[in-house]
Amino acid sequence: MLTVGIDVGGTFTDVFVRDSDRAGWVVHKVPSTPPVFGDGFMRGLNEAVQMAGAKPADVQRVVHGTTVATNCILTQSGARLGFLMTEGCRDVLYIGIGWRPKMYDLDMDPVEPLFLAPRRRSLEVPERMDFQGNVVTPLDEAKLREVATTLVEQHQVEVFVVCYLHSYANPAHERRTREILNELYPDIPVSLSSDVLPRRREYRRLVVTGFDGYVKPVVTNYLNELVAELRQANVNCPLHVMQSHGGVGGVDNVIERPVGTVLSGLAAGVIGAANVGATAGFPDCISLDMGGTSTDVALIRGGQALVTSEGSFEDYPLNVPMIDVRTIGAGGSSIAYVDEGGALKVGPESAGADPGPACYGRGGTQPTVTDASLVLGYLNPATFAGGLDIDVEKSRQAIETKIAQPLGMSLREAALGIHAIVNSNMAQTLRLVSVKRGHDPRDFVLIPFGGAGPLQGGKLAENASINRILIPPTPGVLSAMGLMLAPIQHEALASFETHANGVDHGQLQAIFGPLDEQCSRKMQNDGVDPGDTSIEYFAEMRYVGQAHQLEISIGSTLAEDTLPKAIDTFHQAHQATYNHSDATAETEFVALRAVHRKDPPEKTLLEAAANAPTATPQPEHRPACLDANLGFEDIPVYKRADLPIGFELNGPAVVEQADTTTMIYRNHHAQVDQYGNLIIDVKT
Repeated sequence: MLTVGIDVGGTFTDVFVRDSDRAGWVVHKVPSTPPVFGDGFMRGLNEAVQMAGAKPADVQRVVHGTTVATNCILTQSGARLGFLMTEGCRDVLYIGIGWRPKMYDLDMDPVEPLFLAPRRRSLEVPERMDFQGNVVTPLDEAKLREVATTLVEQHQVEVFVVCYLHSYANPAHERRTREILNELYPDIPVSLSSDVLPRRREYRRLVVTGFDGYVKPVVTNYLNELVAELRQANVNCPLHVMQSHGGVGGVDNVIERPVGTVLSGLAAGVIGAANVGATAGFPDCISLDMGGTSTDVALIRGGQALVTSEGSFEDYPLNVPMIDVRTIGAGGSSIAYVDEGGALKVGPESAGADPGPACYGRGGTQPTVTDASLVLGYLNPATFAGGLDIDVEKSRQAIETKIAQPLGMSLREAALGIHAIVNSNMAQTLRLVSVKRGHDPRDFVLIPFGGAGPLQGGKLAENASINRILIPPTPGVLSAMGLMLAPIQHEALASFETHANGVDHGQLQAIFGPLDEQCSRKMQNDGVDPGDTSIEYFAEMRYVGQAHQLEISIGSTLAEDTLPKAIDTFHQAHQATYNHSDATAETEFVALRAVHRKDPPEKTLLEAAANAPTATPQPEHRPACLDANLGFEDIPVYKRADLPIGFELNGPAVVEQADTTTMIYRNHHAQVDQYGNLIIDVKT
């Protein structure tokens, strides 16, 4: 019986197959196939299942991480939206919040996502609630029908987005609006702000709801087509999709609120790293997923990825629960260039998968990080990237003409300089998630993965003062493995703005009751037995007078002492976050959240000791350059599959495997632990 995790990226589609009967796994990578990503998905699945010695009918679950929603927003290729707004609030999107990220740029473009809908497709409906949910102006249903007709017949909208003032406090008008819209135009989807993000701050609520409507047809069509292709291939099992908060859900549930998949691809890698680190005895770690185009960095505490409700996408607020990940434009395909001032720069521009780095021989002429790795001898041209026809001479030419000659340096100095720059860029992001949040990076283990992460991890750790690195057994496809380790999870949120001193146990039960019902319905839709579900409750709290809040866990049950414990927990969280708390100050609730989850059976995947060889490996050697003064030197090259448990080696050395290459730098010491992880001690 097989479980398959498939992570579709912009360059490669990673596949991880778990065979529960044989307690083994198969990893596989195939090129992604934009814009029809489903083709690469199906090819990767079929080939990986065949490699496992099985057939499609043996697959019992498929878990998918997708960038479809992400790409839809980035390329501005979503649905044609029509906004229905409270009378007098038509310009919420276009006014925004007055944020200027480039304060002194007089020609700065607006940071509001104006591509969602021009002002002519944002129309008003007479209605109004106050902040407590009381009706101030009844919904004008006749005017609503007129506005809906205008949006469809004059502006050909494909999705309705409804965002009424204070609907988080009372969603009655929005829900009645949906009933009328479904009656008039049953084939046009509707996104309600009270469903997508039931909390105050109209602009943020409108943006998230707008994104939900914008990606809804694209995500719906993609997932439905994928389900049909799976059925056609005789894969008759559930398809679960990774969501931004780190849990997975079934297709029907995901389609209800597709904005939850915007950071789907980023979350899977963090979940995989958190599980690998915790199993190996390192619950505090930093995950670093370096792929072809970008690098994603996340802090993990106590074996749990940090979740935030104050996230963003590009420059746009995306205030839905999501794993807190920082992304930088640094990857194997990041382009190196000399700027107008004569300085060497790397990224954020990327050569992507097509034409890709110069070594791919697909017409790319710009030098990249991958080209530098090949020139320095770190990568094996014969086995890199699944056997692509690699041309190292093109890499040399690109770096020589674009970097070395303009800067008056040797080829190897230029290649080493490209690595130094990209590592420095990533080290800044590591400091952003650790030092700038009050965490000492020396207390954390770095888990680099992705196609390029293990190659750069050693130097990056030195730059960031991290003392230890953990390379998982399958680092190149850790995101795909993380998919099957993620829990089936659903959550529901409610606004609850009131002073904590005035809250009683019954009020909490009255709010959490409907939230539990929402989550239970979704879990049952995914075939989860209620008895197998664990529940956790969260509260967003702040001191009275504060503008921002902290989210705390208030346990898995609601008891009489829940409220005082919540207040104490908030004070502790405030102290830990800001190094300040005031036990005498009055506190207030902002929102409540219920989370229902079920851990997958694949959790046992990491608990078994590695099935490693016992013979002492015999390395090959090849010339590589780690220092411009020393030049090229013969260094040992090991096959990862040949390393027995307990095996130790000192750098410099290279460890190769099908999905990635690990560089062990000079004065670094590596050892294989009982789970097959490569633990590297770094001399910082």
